[in-house]
Amino acid sequence: MPKLEPKVVQKDLESGKIAPLYWVYGGEVMKSRETVKRIKKTVLGEASKTPGFNEVVLDASEVDAHEVLDAAQSLSLGGGVRFVLVKQAHLLKEPEVLTALMGPMTTLSQIPAVVVFISKDLDQRKKFSKILVEKAVVIACETVADPDREPWIQYLAKRKGIQLSPHALAHLRGQDPWSLDLMDRELEKIELMQNEDALGGVAVIEGGTDEFLEAFFVRQKVQALPLIQTFADHPDQALPLLGLISWNTRMLSVMLKDQQTGSRELKLGSYLTERFSRYARVWKLSEVAALQSQLYQIDFGMKQTQRIPLGLWSDLVVRFTN
Repeated sequence: MPKLEPKVVQKDLESGKIAPLYWVYGGEVMKSRETVKRIKKTVLGEASKTPGFNEVVLDASEVDAHEVLDAAQSLSLGGGVRFVLVKQAHLLKEPEVLTALMGPMTTLSQIPAVVVFISKDLDQRKKFSKILVEKAVVIACETVADPDREPWIQYLAKRKGIQLSPHALAHLRGQDPWSLDLMDRELEKIELMQNEDALGGVAVIEGGTDEFLEAFFVRQKVQALPLIQTFADHPDQALPLLGLISWNTRMLSVMLKDQQTGSRELKLGSYLTERFSRYARVWKLSEVAALQSQLYQIDFGMKQTQRIPLGLWSDLVVRFTN
């Protein structure tokens, strides 16, 4: 079989064709991750969202090819097709024994297991690599070439519902280093800015208020207090900022509840997940509830006057930072 692009594999999966063994390699992590996710969903269906008896994850730095073979050939508990994922597959010892798992494309009902290997490369000099190309499905997830960067950026932006200006598109296309994951994180930032715009038109915040948000939510009083003066007497900046604080507080509250219950109600991209995970390390749920109450009182006061006095901002910082 020839080496395939992820989009070709996706078409095969959609048409009901699946292989017993996939070798996914290359430095473009997002392509690899999305391809594995699609294969897994095809094999396990809705059960792919949570770990189950028919899913086995192995690391080639800890197991050899014989153990992978045993995992793939073991009987499934409760029936169904087993899904075996092998990470760092380039480290496998004695990989030739895996030839027993290889075979042509077929339907899911005709195979007991689907094994997916994730490798950083495919060494064409090795005999096993030639066997893979001939008898298995080899998926190349290589770095996106320069001429293909713009279509990928547009695809990722469309998936997030973002309209990019020519300037923003050129900026993203020319970044170095460049990867799809990096582009996705940059687009999350743009998406966040657009959300903040909807809250008050402060996508690009002037006068230190952007720094104030960060200092406030990591609870650094020394950094946050001096920044208050830059916006407290300017309602055109202070009122939108209050909306942003409220939005961040709601997101932080949901994340803390998720951590307590083990649920996943809050679904964010990697950039926002990192941001709120960092905030969650220095906040308790009871403190966030108190902050929400305080913000409600400030919002009520805004109905009386658009100007929030310096003392009210100072009290907010002193009470909720360290």
